[in-house]
Amino acid sequence: MSDSESYRTPYTPYPGGSLPPAATDPKEGKHELWTFFWLALLNTAIIAVAGVTTWWFVH
Repeated sequence: MSDSESYRTPYTPYPGGSLPPAATDPKEGKHELWTFFWLALLNTAIIAVAGVTTWWFVH
């Protein structure tokens, strides 16, 4: 590698990895965070209900 060439990193300098970087306004970002929160809560509830149901059937 010569001195005139700059080092090209395989990683993107910003999250998401898309080129060019995605533009997200604050309102859309907050909406996505709340969507993730409710989906995570729903997934936790589903796993808890499945676990309690399985435990109830076994005992």
